[in-house]
Amino acid sequence: IIVVIMSFSSGAFLQFPPSGLSLQWYRSFFGDASWSGAAWTSVEIGVEVAVISTLLGTLAAFGLSRISARLRGVLTMIIITPITFPVIVVGIATYLGLIQIGLIGTKGGIALAHSIGAVGIVVVIVSATLANFDRTLEQAAKSMRAGPLQTFFRVTLPLIRPGVIGGAMFAFLQSFDEAVITSLVGGLSVRTLPLKMLENIRHQIDPTIAAVASLLMLLPLIWMLVLYAVWWRSRPSM
Repeated sequence: IIVVIMSFSSGAFLQFPPSGLSLQWYRSFFGDASWSGAAWTSVEIGVEVAVISTLLGTLAAFGLSRISARLRGVLTMIIITPITFPVIVVGIATYLGLIQIGLIGTKGGIALAHSIGAVGIVVVIVSATLANFDRTLEQAAKSMRAGPLQTFFRVTLPLIRPGVIGGAMFAFLQSFDEAVITSLVGGLSVRTLPLKMLENIRHQIDPTIAAVASLLMLLPLIWMLVLYAVWWRSRPSM
């Protein structure tokens, strides 16, 4: 709340309480090409990560739901291992891998690096949705001569849609907020919004930082409202 209040300050420096109220720092954010460019770069990478991790994570969760509980537990732990390790360790390992294929300093390399952890997030969320999935619906579809792909896209996927969308949203947010791995993989070639914020904190602290932070706090709230709307619409009618 304090950060949000400071973002409306009319002064040139961060202060609480502000001496006056103004929207100038929000105008500064949207009107500055360096800020808007960094934000758009974060959005581009976040969308790529959401697509990659949702496809891989959903397929992985679907496959895990079809195997024995013991093997499922082992494979799930392997998939979510990058989430449990310190970020700097994952970042260095990713850097050493991507430098071999020439993806350091590229948006694609950053997207792949972010997807390593995001896939685990999607697997956990979609697996939780599949745990409550009624397998007899698939059997009924197969009894009506529906093929595996037709059964998946017409029966399974619509029923687990809230989990898939939720996983995609959390994957996007995880990528959008990432700074450590991004700085290692992107170097000086790619500037995302978190890196731009860190750069300004080191060189020029003004209420624009508070304005950006306020917008970033608003983003998860919007995402949760969208997820709730999707869940509400997918509820079975009574």
